[in-house]
Amino acid sequence: MRRVGQGATVLCAVVAIGCSAGSDVTNPRLNPAVTSLSSRDARPERVTGSATVLLPQYGNALERYSVSAIRQKDGSVTGELEEFSEQDGGQRIHARVYCFTVTGNSARLAARIEQTNVSFGPVGSYVVWSVIDNGEGAKSLPDQTTDFFFGGTQAQADTHCRTGFNLAPYFSSIRGNLQVE
Repeated sequence: MRRVGQGATVLCAVVAIGCSAGSDVTNPRLNPAVTSLSSRDARPERVTGSATVLLPQYGNALERYSVSAIRQKDGSVTGELEEFSEQDGGQRIHARVYCFTVTGNSARLAARIEQTNVSFGPVGSYVVWSVIDNGEGAKSLPDQTTDFFFGGTQAQADTHCRTGFNLAPYFSSIRGNLQVE
């Protein structure tokens, strides 16, 4: 019985300390040491660079693109995509980056098409793709990218950026450098 009494005394002491004046469990206070690193000090997320890949499903057509996608301090996204491909007699699109998500060294992106000669990707539709930044230098593996998937809706673009579609396969870039930060 003595142990039960001692345990009850310790429990009451812990509760009393935890519920002392000035403590509000429904409104926790942030520790100033933890919050000293503000989002203003953090480098904005970005996906930049270029890639050139061979597309075996299109007779090894050469596809090259450049991208600049930057998340501003206020959370908005800016950037552009320019894509050229030898597939289907030659295609070109210019698009404004709509959204992207960075996870480690990979990113999921979507852009709204502004100029195109691609009938299956008309102006106003969305294109989605994914990239992997494998580092830089001779000892690094080549960066990788999926092909572009055209004709999507804004809802599909949102879904790809938020949770992603399986856009495999990934193709190794034979020229260029993609940077995911």
